[in-house]
Amino acid sequence: MADVAESIVPPPAADQTDNLTIWWVPSIADVLAPKVTEIGGTGAFRVTYSFTNDGWSIAGSQTKTKDERLTLKQPLESLGATDVALNTLKYVESSQAGSANVVLLEGTAGFFVERRGIPNKTLAAAAQKVRVIPAILGAQLPGPTDGTGKFTIVQETALTGLLGLPVALV
Repeated sequence: MADVAESIVPPPAADQTDNLTIWWVPSIADVLAPKVTEIGGTGAFRVTYSFTNDGWSIAGSQTKTKDERLTLKQPLESLGATDVALNTLKYVESSQAGSANVVLLEGTAGFFVERRGIPNKTLAAAAQKVRVIPAILGAQLPGPTDGTGKFTIVQETALTGLLGLPVALV
């Protein structure tokens, strides 16, 4: 394709506000083709609004290996393994049925399902892209207190399977 000057209008982007949904789902038969019925099934809960602003994030990095060659002035590089993690969860302390505090119990294995760029009020539907995050849940520990705001819970998770690219709901 020929070189074309960029427009002064940047490409459109989805705002994060109200456009992120996180479900906790007890079982998914095929992580490459999660079903709408699994997202809305027994034991599955929307937990998005339990999380604090700093309570949900996926982090990742990839190693680089030096490839030094005899007499070559600049070392080459190759890409290695990726290190992906679900950072420490942080959510409000609540006894409300369906809240993260009630649903995300220590030792429970299941799946977080994350949908981005679609309004939270929109129900799950076929063809929507989601990221499936297989995990086991750690202990629910008291979060930091600063004399203001809500009481919180912090919780570690361990990934129990590969974290892939978003896939379509079926």
